[in-house]
Amino acid sequence: MLNILVPTDFSDLSKVAIRYAIAMAKKMKGKVTLLHVVDTAQHASSVRLRLSSLIDELVRMAAEDFEAVLAEARKYNKGGKPIKHAIELGSSFADAVTRYAKKSKSNLIIIGTHGASGLKKVVMGSNAASLLEASNIPVLAIPADATFKKFKSVVYATDLKNIAREFKAMLSIVSKEKPLVHIIHVAADKKAADIAEDKIDKVVSKSGYRNVLVRVLVNENTPVAIGNYVRKVKVDMLTMFPHKHGFFERLFKPSVTKQLSFLNNAPLLAFKSK
Repeated sequence: MLNILVPTDFSDLSKVAIRYAIAMAKKMKGKVTLLHVVDTAQHASSVRLRLSSLIDELVRMAAEDFEAVLAEARKYNKGGKPIKHAIELGSSFADAVTRYAKKSKSNLIIIGTHGASGLKKVVMGSNAASLLEASNIPVLAIPADATFKKFKSVVYATDLKNIAREFKAMLSIVSKEKPLVHIIHVAADKKAADIAEDKIDKVVSKSGYRNVLVRVLVNENTPVAIGNYVRKVKVDMLTMFPHKHGFFERLFKPSVTKQLSFLNNAPLLAFKSK
């Protein structure tokens, strides 16, 4: 069963992620847990004797803030499974979320990203970026104006390193919706493209999932190649499993976002792939 964890800081952006998660869970007969992380590191410089009482107060305030968020969430959740909520203490947002996700046996984390106007196009919030880097559980990063309806078309951009494991992980989330999955790989030349296509075909055949379109693109610029392809199709989700540390911090730098402006509208599914 789909068990979704949604970190929330009670902002409007996190409420978008909550509504998306609820709609997705209702459609797929899953359940949702909301999590607020109280950042203990931010207040570590306080006098030690006062730190404990300060954290107690932050937890009390978070519990109060949860009441309004839960009331709104329940309105959207009519007919769905009961929504749970929790407050976790931690000096690192990503560590606290991944720790709780493991404890609660969550199999998907949904988090809002910071959409920006003007030339910046997309600015990934530091919390979302750190979580995408750290989590071994799939993370779905939601743009500011996203709403969940149905997964009809999903793009999976792969570098082939762990394609079988990654494809299986993605299918565990979307296969019930039976979307058309576009598997795309960017190769340096025609010879590499032929080898890549053969490898992808074998993985798809072994998976048993048949609604797949394989596209191997010959291009020296991977972000541009992915962007050009995604713009041509109506995408409900983009899936990427990068292997380099710091990938998402680099990916969402202003100098790169012009090439990746398609992420304004496409939720991004990712996790730390070994």
